[in-house]
Amino acid sequence: MRIRKIHWTLWLLLGALYLIALFMPLIENDSAQFAVMAMQMAQENEYWQLYKNGVDYLDKPHMHYWLSAFSFEIFGYTPWAYRLPAFLSLILGAYALFRLGSLLRNSAYGSIAAFVFLSTQTMLLAAFDLRTDSVLVSFVAFSLWKLLAYTHSKRLVDIALAAFAAGIAFSTKGMLAVVVIGISFISYIYLQKSWKVLWSYKIVFGLLVFFLSLSPMLYAYYMQFDMHPEKVIRGVSERSGVQFILWDQSFERLSGTGHGKNSNGFFFFFHTVLWVLLPYTVYFLAQGFRFSINALSIRLKPIWFSFLALVPLFLLMSFSQFKLPHYLNVLMPLFALTIAQGITGMSLGFWKKLIVFSSVLLVEIYFIFSLGLMLVFDLNLLAAIFFFGAWMLLFYLQFSKKLNPFYLMIASALLFNALGFCHFYPKLLEYQSGTQLYSRIPTNVPLYNYSDDYIWALDFKRKKPSIPLAKKEIKILPKASYVYVDQAHLIEFKLAHPSAIEHTSALHYRVTKLNFRFLNKSTRNQELAVKRIMYVP
Repeated sequence: MRIRKIHWTLWLLLGALYLIALFMPLIENDSAQFAVMAMQMAQENEYWQLYKNGVDYLDKPHMHYWLSAFSFEIFGYTPWAYRLPAFLSLILGAYALFRLGSLLRNSAYGSIAAFVFLSTQTMLLAAFDLRTDSVLVSFVAFSLWKLLAYTHSKRLVDIALAAFAAGIAFSTKGMLAVVVIGISFISYIYLQKSWKVLWSYKIVFGLLVFFLSLSPMLYAYYMQFDMHPEKVIRGVSERSGVQFILWDQSFERLSGTGHGKNSNGFFFFFHTVLWVLLPYTVYFLAQGFRFSINALSIRLKPIWFSFLALVPLFLLMSFSQFKLPHYLNVLMPLFALTIAQGITGMSLGFWKKLIVFSSVLLVEIYFIFSLGLMLVFDLNLLAAIFFFGAWMLLFYLQFSKKLNPFYLMIASALLFNALGFCHFYPKLLEYQSGTQLYSRIPTNVPLYNYSDDYIWALDFKRKKPSIPLAKKEIKILPKASYVYVDQAHLIEFKLAHPSAIEHTSALHYRVTKLNFRFLNKSTRNQELAVKRIMYVP
């Protein structure tokens, strides 16, 4: 089943999904948290200092927050303004993959790689639940394009642009970006046998551009931490911000000493990748089989550089003691190139039959999961008619064999995600209490937070960060104060303020940690917490 192009209808559907995601409400924790941090940066006009809930933030670099803060300054404090820089970055990343694929093989290969990059399940989720990864992966893709173009053209502008893009990627999430770019580049010149490209003054010039592009981020770390050794960060004083981002950050993640260990299982990413790459998982597995055969029998061609680079990178990330599914996003340019190679050139009999079978099966699976999304939250009549009509059309095309199974598989994946963006997530976010609480509190008054919770979504909707309260501060609140109090601190707060009354409350659920008891209507209420705003007269 060789595919030579992606039909324009699928491109339109994919574009519509990204536009819907652009305007959706922000979801806690990371997406809303990062938006509040960028909002505070813009409101205070303080771009060299980065804070989380009033505390110095020593973790991810500044680029994502800078871009969103600039967008806020221009367009105002809205979810779409927060997402806009990443949205534009993804367009740039897809274009870079198109050009890279065209360089490696032809424009059809590049076009499919770009489509795969944007349409995998993980990237669609990243467009909605926006973290730093969208900007990161896009500039990784751009840097790879220009680096490989440099091996062919030897042009100074290519190495300069590659180095600049690598610096932006580094300034977004740290050293991991450079490791991915570096291993990918080495893999390509190894297979191409073009080591001589490294022995040139142009490489030195590229390194200078790279460090120059890092200088704003390094200066920000120096200003906030190196100039203030008295600051205590995670129990340690005299932290060098420059040393942290150039060295400590990566090793803290690997060892789990920075933010702790959340998943020690070495095979965490091995099973995570199976859904991250949907609906193209079988294509990737088939390419792994083909790679093994080619590596054992003949010299690998340069186009196999993406899979060759994935092997050490995947293993390195698997050794990390702190793992989350979206960490794989930085590898998406390599995944997309590998999958596109399989889509455009799969000819092995067994794998070809398996891919056709899996494509047909995935349509049925997406339909079943779509029914699940409809049943979890009640779907209105018009939406139900539309989605059922769309599914009936897909099944008609499937059984009449009027459409390639590959296109049916993509269409069903996009339809499933459309249902998620238009129905499931909006209904789910009604259980993110900040949305309900926002409309019940005066917008022109300060909101205090006496709890173990972060209330990022509420803070962002109010366009101002809440004020965290320590235990010793609760008795000296000004009159007519509004205070967010969680259940664990409610009794203590009432003892400190006997006259306090409950101003409003809302049901709440941690919407990024779904479980069956919440999804089941009959047991959902047992999983809900109550979030309160207390008023101190």
